[in-house]
Amino acid sequence: MKKTRILALLLAVMMVAALFAACTGTEPETTTTEATTEATTTEATTEAKLDFGGRTVTLTSAWIGDFQPKVGESDFDDKWQAVYTGLENDLNIKIELVAGPHQLEDAIDRIMSGDYDELGDICDMKLLYWVPCAINGYIAQLNTPEIAAKGLDVTDSSAFFQPYTSAMNLGGKIYAAQWNGSYAVCEFGWCMFVNLDYLSEYGGVSDIFQTVRDMKWNWETFLDLQQKCCKDTDGDGNIDIWGSGEHSYGQEIYTIPGGATVYIDENGKYTSGLLRPATQEALQFAQNYFNSGYCETSTGYGDIHRKFTAGEVAMQWGEQWNTAPGNYFDAVDVNYGIIPIPKHSTADKYTNILGGVRAKTLYLNNTKFDENVKILYAFGKAFTDDAVWDTFLEKNCMGNKNSLEMVQNYIWGDKYAQTVTDYSWADWDNLQQWYRNNVYFPIVTGSESVASVCEAQNSAFQAAINAAFKQ
Repeated sequence: MKKTRILALLLAVMMVAALFAACTGTEPETTTTEATTEATTTEATTEAKLDFGGRTVTLTSAWIGDFQPKVGESDFDDKWQAVYTGLENDLNIKIELVAGPHQLEDAIDRIMSGDYDELGDICDMKLLYWVPCAINGYIAQLNTPEIAAKGLDVTDSSAFFQPYTSAMNLGGKIYAAQWNGSYAVCEFGWCMFVNLDYLSEYGGVSDIFQTVRDMKWNWETFLDLQQKCCKDTDGDGNIDIWGSGEHSYGQEIYTIPGGATVYIDENGKYTSGLLRPATQEALQFAQNYFNSGYCETSTGYGDIHRKFTAGEVAMQWGEQWNTAPGNYFDAVDVNYGIIPIPKHSTADKYTNILGGVRAKTLYLNNTKFDENVKILYAFGKAFTDDAVWDTFLEKNCMGNKNSLEMVQNYIWGDKYAQTVTDYSWADWDNLQQWYRNNVYFPIVTGSESVASVCEAQNSAFQAAINAAFKQ
């Protein structure tokens, strides 16, 4: 009975609406019209499913082990493999992970013979590989309208980590992109590991994280803590706890406004920064702290990190990968925190320097280039996730939420931090290694005048820059 009355009422309403429409000349809104509009909109916005016919897609890297889950060993690895399986099913492809070249020199024979497909469909490269490839026109610029039309948007934060990807550029032209997710954490550059107990007990700083937040983590604070934390705890005349360990291979240069190893001048030319006053001030800081008597200088990279985790160093220059599972800071007992490297007192931001880091590129002359453009985008979307920071907290920060905050806001981020690219990594042997051996090490490990070394080596360094960037 109730259903009959409701239907009668609906019919009456529809008749009145029809009469009103006839009088006004206006079409009444109907359920049918609304359903048709919704269906049309849905159809227009649904992306066509990609299908690559079962082809093999190769991801190549000199560090291919970083891309290979150990299936069956952990729930984490099984879920990681499930992402690959999902990509294979969604795109109708077969993914192969293949060891690839480390630098252009290792790939040049195949490039010259035209065997681009052998170099990989998606290529994982460090700056020392992709920069010379870009300069020679071997890889694609990824932030062009043409590439976007083919199906790749490197500005899409749901696929690529923007602070990192935007730094993978030459003169504003982006040649590499990087995702950021639970199974592939974006590398950041140099940071500082600090023993929180020593900074509190000996340095009088109970919350170094707040010092960072207050923008007071600068060279002067570092030097003060370096001295205070350097201790002979048993009174035998030997130092048991060093204030700091080794050095940062020149990253100090980018923590002062105007400092740079290589910079792009107003004419777009890659230029030596050795004669810049800010660069020389930073090198003087490096020389001072290294030779202060509070820095452990006899132990090289790697072993100095082990000294830190053994409780023999209060503050240690380091990199993000040092914290990865299986590396120096994995499951150690020392109570440590991760903070940015100290800045110059006049800098309004901390600096994250990208040098020997990796990202994904595409060879232009790969016969499947147009397909690879779409596949790279799909990989980015599949491997980028918000859960990355939960994973990073557990696997890289020892559960310290303050360290995670430092990474998110004071190493990455744009309000309190800036990310820069160290272009001396464009040519490892002739730029980065040459700079270290002829400029940085003579200054830091010795007592030579900063100005005299920079002036003596500037012309040779500029010549090497010109050769690397073909200018």
